[in-house]
Amino acid sequence: MKYGNRPSRFNFFNSSIAIIILIVVVVLLAKATWGIHQKTALGADKLDQAKAELARLESRKSSLAEEVTYLSTEQGVESELRTKYRAVKEGESVAVILDNDKTAAVIEASTTPVVGPNLSWWGRLLQFVGL
Repeated sequence: MKYGNRPSRFNFFNSSIAIIILIVVVVLLAKATWGIHQKTALGADKLDQAKAELARLESRKSSLAEEVTYLSTEQGVESELRTKYRAVKEGESVAVILDNDKTAAVIEASTTPVVGPNLSWWGRLLQFVGL
């Protein structure tokens, strides 16, 4: 072998075809790497969202457990009945204050039903009988 003469296998790596093939391979590998990076970032974002949702649901679970505990007592049931349905005990009365732009009126409601003009004859008959 003379100085400067290389075997033919080294001549291929110096050719323009080999350089183009290497550039294509590098571009394809870079594209695949970038896709994996994007999927990893997306997965991390979804994990953060899932952790936040889990924390929110655990907070909701604890507040619901406290509410169930409160409603399992007699005082809690009575309080909810009074709040939601405006129920009163025997002998009590409730004052409902209506706030209007023009006037404020106070209406007193008692536990005894009042025969009003809106009752039909059938309703008045049932009320008279005590049903």
